[in-house]
Amino acid sequence: MTTETLPTSPNRRIVWTSLALFGLVITVFAGSIYRTLNASPDLKAELEQRDTLYFDSAREVPVVELISHQGESFSTGAFVGQWHVINFGYTFCPDICPTNMTDMAQAYRTLTEQGYSDQVRMWMVTVDPARDTPDVLANYVPFFHPEFTGLTGDVADLQSLAQQLNTLFYPEGEGEVYTVAHSDNIAIINPQGEYRALLRPPHTPRQIADVMALLVEYD
Repeated sequence: MTTETLPTSPNRRIVWTSLALFGLVITVFAGSIYRTLNASPDLKAELEQRDTLYFDSAREVPVVELISHQGESFSTGAFVGQWHVINFGYTFCPDICPTNMTDMAQAYRTLTEQGYSDQVRMWMVTVDPARDTPDVLANYVPFFHPEFTGLTGDVADLQSLAQQLNTLFYPEGEGEVYTVAHSDNIAIINPQGEYRALLRPPHTPRQIADVMALLVEYD
């Protein structure tokens, strides 16, 4: 009668070590799958409590060529690598725009204290390109925070970007003294360059800071 040879003690250790490592890999993989499947509903609920809509599927951002307040060409295809907070406004705005910019600045300082600001960039995209030249934006946007960037460009390109990011704008009045009516939404673009969430008004520094901290944490 033939008897199977049992593994020697060193071989048994190798077998058990391999099995243990395999089990660890399966556990980590299963945990990752679980978090992927369960994070979004939890995140959506957290964001909804902060007047923020988190899309079930990320949306495309139109690629348009704009100009920064430093006078440099900027493509919206470069909205990658970090989370991007996009606020539409204009420098002649008498109330909502400077309030939003102040709220964003306070939120950014909070994110800096929390260690998240290196993963977040904040932008003001003008809805009044006729008056908001790069020089005008350069005197306005950094006043709220030196890390913020203003963008201007052709009105058709700005309209295309704004509409995709759930913002509408149009001038009211005639001549040099006019206002620009616009939506008070703040759009969030993820590090992959996709439109991921929409902050609805009323905005507060805490809303903006909490939302961005949650998105960075869940990413």
